[in-house]
Amino acid sequence: MKKLVMLLALIPVLGWSQVKSGTSYSEHPAYDVITKIYKIWESGTEADLRALYAEDAKIWGPGDEEAGTVDQEVSNMLWWQENFSDIKVTVMEGATPDVIKFKGDKKGVWAMDWMVFTAVNKTSGLPIKVNIHTNNYVTNEGKVTMTSNHHDRESAGAQIQASLGMHRNGRVYDEHPIIDSLNEMVAHFEAGEISELATYFAEDVEFYRLGVDGHLNLEERTATWHQEVATNSVRDLEQSGYPDAIYYARGEGQWVVQSWWWVNNTNAETGEKTRKYLHMSHHFNKEGKVSRETIYMAN
Repeated sequence: MKKLVMLLALIPVLGWSQVKSGTSYSEHPAYDVITKIYKIWESGTEADLRALYAEDAKIWGPGDEEAGTVDQEVSNMLWWQENFSDIKVTVMEGATPDVIKFKGDKKGVWAMDWMVFTAVNKTSGLPIKVNIHTNNYVTNEGKVTMTSNHHDRESAGAQIQASLGMHRNGRVYDEHPIIDSLNEMVAHFEAGEISELATYFAEDVEFYRLGVDGHLNLEERTATWHQEVATNSVRDLEQSGYPDAIYYARGEGQWVVQSWWWVNNTNAETGEKTRKYLHMSHHFNKEGKVSRETIYMAN
């Protein structure tokens, strides 16, 4: 019992064990540099902005694989000033900036803040409002050498497009599970595995061939696949470019895969080889089955 009491007595001490790695400030000359940058974005000049950054400063945005440059930051600011008015960068309600001086770092400090960026499109009058969390490394000389911005890029992009009179209807992907499904379908056709191929299609699927009136059902399309297998001893579909998986947002939403191929066939009877260009469009339902196939084969 005595051992248990001693163990319980140690838990709060262990739970709150801390190691201090630096000092945090709510006010600091380094943050004055960041405040100046925000004011310059609102109404300053290119020269004003460049003066507060190191020439080789690295500027990161959400999801960036490579850091941006000061030249790009200047271009961004000038674009906003050209297209938007009433640009404001204000402190988010309930937030305060933090400036951290880490032990052993004699070159500068990290300035962190939580801000709200607002602007109004000069043409449409539509507003933009984006919450931003920013980390800036500021040297003792008052130069920013690194910036890391964090915000909801999807929301910001949608607001900007809407203000410019553009509406985004969906997304395009060059890698997606339904593209994998398409490639599996093609592989089954090349191997003559028609029963396996048919499992990728919904029972009520419709098949269209551009330039031909009407459409086929799954049973009729299966018959044409069997005929193509019987006619051609070699069925080689060579991908041209790469497929696109497109999500259309309108209505209830729709996934479509567009793909382009060279069809290299060898006739089973004569041995004649042919090469034709094929474009296919496959619509997928919510169960991941093909609900419509449209093909165009160039003669």
